Amino acid sequence: MSKICLLCACLLFLAGLSTPASSEAQIGQRSHRYALVIGNSAYRYAPSLPNGVNDANAISQVLQETGFEVTLGLDADASTFRELIGKFRRNLRPGDVSLFYFAGHGLQANGENYLLPVDAALQRPADLALEAERLQDIIAAMTAEENTAIVLLDACRDNPFVKQLSGPGQSRGLAIGKGLGALDAGRGVFIGFATQPGNVALDGAVNHSPFADSLVKRIKTPSIDIEILMRRVRLDVMNATSGKQVPWSNSSLVEPGFSFNPDAASSQSPADPYQPDAATELEFWKSIKDTSDVSMYRAYLAAFPNGAFIEIAKSRIAKFQAPTPPRKRILPKKVSRKPQVSLPINEPSNRSAETIAPAKPESVGRCRDGNKERCRQRCREGARRACRKLQQLGG
Repeated sequence: MSKICLLCACLLFLAGLSTPASSEAQIGQRSHRYALVIGNSAYRYAPSLPNGVNDANAISQVLQETGFEVTLGLDADASTFRELIGKFRRNLRPGDVSLFYFAGHGLQANGENYLLPVDAALQRPADLALEAERLQDIIAAMTAEENTAIVLLDACRDNPFVKQLSGPGQSRGLAIGKGLGALDAGRGVFIGFATQPGNVALDGAVNHSPFADSLVKRIKTPSIDIEILMRRVRLDVMNATSGKQVPWSNSSLVEPGFSFNPDAASSQSPADPYQPDAATELEFWKSIKDTSDVSMYRAYLAAFPNGAFIEIAKSRIAKFQAPTPPRKRILPKKVSRKPQVSLPINEPSNRSAETIAPAKPESVGRCRDGNKERCRQRCREGARRACRKLQQLGG
């Protein structure tokens, strides 16, 4: 009996030791997907954006279908905006995937990007810190636990407060730019913009913006890396806008990267390259063939690596990237001067004083110059000085 009790006690002791290890393993393997999606349409002091809320609703739905726990904010004012970001930040743990999507007004000032709540009222540069949300602060909150962070911004609409922020009497040091500015991704961060830095994105003429419309269609693609997905989104948007809008991305993700739908069965191998049809390629080429923008030709090469116009695209990139030759400076003509010959200092001169002395000017026939005939003539005319001069000359 004592042996049985001793055996039970040992088993209970071993079970107690194994329980923390099991819990630690579960904690280490814990990885959740959290998304904060904000869509603003009803701006109070700026033009409304009909598709902001529509885009957020559609993105929220497709993210939930791919395993994200989504917090949705619609027409968020400043206090709601900050409350949502704080709650989002507190949910994150090491190893989690965080995603932030924003559709609404955004602007850049002095190299910083700001997202605008619906009640933002910017009258002067100092209002930015109080009324707007700095994008870099949001990204810092997402990456505090060194987790994977995905940032998707359909906020490159034109700045509605340009006149207030850059008008007469405002700060000379505030530089206001179009759209949003370029932003470097920190480690483990992927940033996708609806258009290239310094350009303006379209809100869309139908239910969604071109950027959101493509994301909704592409996010559920099975087993596709986000960087490949973004290239396909870029092509969709360029086709939809005739090349006027080119989505841009910046990534510092490392292996194994990130996929929205990694576990779904796919009829197309993820290693297979995406092959758009010839009609799509031709339509895209027609939209850019007359431009001098190098980024458009680079986008073509990325979308159609085996395209029919790749050599033309490469030659145009080389042409438009070629540095402008410097203008030749026209120098004034040099006036040639004969060198002056000087005698050596240490060599005595053999010239006589008469040779060195300047020659006297020749007589020009005046009395004072010693012309006796002229002196006689002037003396007869009554000139006393001429008479005295004539006496001196012995005449």
